[in-house]
Amino acid sequence: MIIIHADTDDLANPLGGGAPVRTFEINKRLATRHKVTVLTAMFPGAQREETKADILYHRLGMQIYPFGLSPHLTYLTRLRPYLRAHNHDLVIEEFMPPLGFCGLPWATNKPVISLVQWYFFEFWEKKYHLPFQRWMKKIANRGRYHNFIVQSNCMGETIKQFLPNAVIAKIPCGIHATSFFTPDKTIYGDFVLFLGRLDIWQKGIDTLLEAWKICCANANIKLIVAGGGPAQKQLENEVTKANLHHLISFCGSVHGEAKRDLLQQCRFLVMPSREETFGLVALEAMAAGKAVVAFDIDHLNELLRPHWAELIKQHNPEQLGQTICRLWQDKDRCQKLGREGLKQAANYSWDTLADQQEQFYQDILRTNQP
Repeated sequence: MIIIHADTDDLANPLGGGAPVRTFEINKRLATRHKVTVLTAMFPGAQREETKADILYHRLGMQIYPFGLSPHLTYLTRLRPYLRAHNHDLVIEEFMPPLGFCGLPWATNKPVISLVQWYFFEFWEKKYHLPFQRWMKKIANRGRYHNFIVQSNCMGETIKQFLPNAVIAKIPCGIHATSFFTPDKTIYGDFVLFLGRLDIWQKGIDTLLEAWKICCANANIKLIVAGGGPAQKQLENEVTKANLHHLISFCGSVHGEAKRDLLQQCRFLVMPSREETFGLVALEAMAAGKAVVAFDIDHLNELLRPHWAELIKQHNPEQLGQTICRLWQDKDRCQKLGREGLKQAANYSWDTLADQQEQFYQDILRTNQP
């Protein structure tokens, strides 16, 4: 197969999230048997083209200063011309802001599969006061989108509400074998860990800081915030203003051994997201044998269950803080949740998931439904 995968997010972009990780891990395995090109957007310092693990990364669009959205918008304008000019058997179109769909079925007579790792319309509609979700459904109803990959049953049900005849495969994110810790090597350290992109609204970091002000500071609990993003300076200033700098520290983006060390050494992970389509960070914590504290939100609550996580029903900083304090003081429960999470994480192998995705591609090609 000749596969073109359109994903505006990029593994090498410091602001990238979990989506480009999944794109790379699946395609790295498929590229041993197929020709794979990933189309991403430009970012500062990026090369126009490079090869990683047999995957050709080609970056479209450009940065037009001072317009922050220019790489994303110019990327979208270049996608259709690229498809028309390059041979392919199959197109994977990542659902991406602000409209979800980017219209690739109108640029090719080959099958297009929409891969849903983003579905956060509320934030964009509040920011720009435009009905992006309604427009997305109008695009869907024009009859060109038929095939989808989702990461949760809930997302599959959401797609079926406006495309009842859609062909949908549930294929979640995976985890590396090297990410697993044996129970006898698990450490229950002296800090709580937040790990992820510093997106204040989506990741709920405002709620996390409030929880520390209300409850966790009184219990003298340390928090390490590991992640990058333009909000870091603002968050550091808020921590200083609240006189919490002796308890809350920021270490920037972490990868590889640095991330592994933080997961190994924390007592547990806190993930106060308002929205997720899966929750790769939670899976990484489970593989490290660590409990996870999170809100009981759609999609994430299919990965996290009460037997291996503390799930909070309402997005409320006081309840979050109380749950963190309670778990902090109960090391036995930390260990029990962590051990069960470790068992569950074994079900998420990148190799198995790549095989499932390849089979879905082949099934779609056999039906030849563009």
